[in-house]
Amino acid sequence: MNKKIIITILVVLVVAVGGYILLNNYNQPSSLVMNEQESQEQQVNQSDLEVNAGDVQVTIETAKTYEVIYTDSGFSPSPLAIKVGDTVVFKNQNSSGGMWVASGQHPSHMAYSGTSLGQHCPDTTNTAFDECKSDQPGQSWSFTFQKQGEWGYHNHVRATHFGKITVE
Repeated sequence: MNKKIIITILVVLVVAVGGYILLNNYNQPSSLVMNEQESQEQQVNQSDLEVNAGDVQVTIETAKTYEVIYTDSGFSPSPLAIKVGDTVVFKNQNSSGGMWVASGQHPSHMAYSGTSLGQHCPDTTNTAFDECKSDQPGQSWSFTFQKQGEWGYHNHVRATHFGKITVE
């Protein structure tokens, strides 16, 4: 149910309860009417909360962490689909050389941040999707994606190795 329907139902309910209270308690002493009105208001408020609680769906998505392994064969998995706020750990595992993960396109690294390699390295805020240095086998680097899109990346040390991350 959408909010307009819920509000309309609640207004009708409040008017009906108010009319009922007025009609049934017209000849009773005011202290008795007040107590019954308070009781009815409490019931209306409880009903209101139940309606709202029943119709509101709260979904809390927690950020996830994914791992991309780099070997002499390249990056795996690639492509990888994630959500905004998710983190990808790039791990140099069993390669014979360095791994420098950088946003496409080689050699400028401008696709994600809009700034060139010379402008954003060193990336002290880790916002440029550029590792800005080479990791040796066994080392890793992580990046949290804050922008939607398809982001190509490469190993700056071995520029023929590419990958792609789709951020939804």
